[in-house]
Amino acid sequence: MPTAARVRDVLAYNPETGVLRWRVSVSNNIKAGAVAGYVTSTGYRNVCVGWREYRAHRLIWLHVHGEWPRDQIDHINGKRDDNRLCNLREVTNRLNGENRTKSNRNSGTGLLGVSLAKGDTRFRATITIAGKLRHLGYFATAEEAHCAYLSAKRVYHEGSTL
Repeated sequence: MPTAARVRDVLAYNPETGVLRWRVSVSNNIKAGAVAGYVTSTGYRNVCVGWREYRAHRLIWLHVHGEWPRDQIDHINGKRDDNRLCNLREVTNRLNGENRTKSNRNSGTGLLGVSLAKGDTRFRATITIAGKLRHLGYFATAEEAHCAYLSAKRVYHEGSTL
C-alpha cells in the first residue's frame, strides 16, 4: 500500500472541490494536471496508484491525515463522488450504514424503511436499531410510512444526516 508521502508525490488534492489531480504524467494518455481516476458503476471514484486501485476518498484521507483510515469513510451528504474534505468523516460500519440516504435498487417503494405489507394494501415502516429490525407501524400511503421512518431515524441513528 502506498504511503502518504508517495500519494502526495503523485497526486494533488483540492479540499474545497474534492478533486484529485495527477502531479506527474502517468502514461501517454494521462498527463500531469489531469483529474485522477474514474467513477465506478456504484458511484465511487477509483484511482490506480502503484498498479492497484483504491477508492479516492481513502487516498484523500491518507493524503490529508498522513495515515490510512482505520474504519470506513462516510460521505456525509450521501453523494459518493463528492470528495470535498468537509463531506468526509471516518466512522464505524454501523454509523456509515445509518447515514444511508437512498433505498436499495430492488426496493418496491423506492423509499428508505418502507415496504408494501405482504397480503395487504398498506405500507409497513421498519428500522434497524442496534442490529435488530423494529416495526414502526402500518400506513395507508408510502409517504406516511416514510415520514414515520425518518422520524425514528432522526432519534435512533446517530450517524444519520437526514
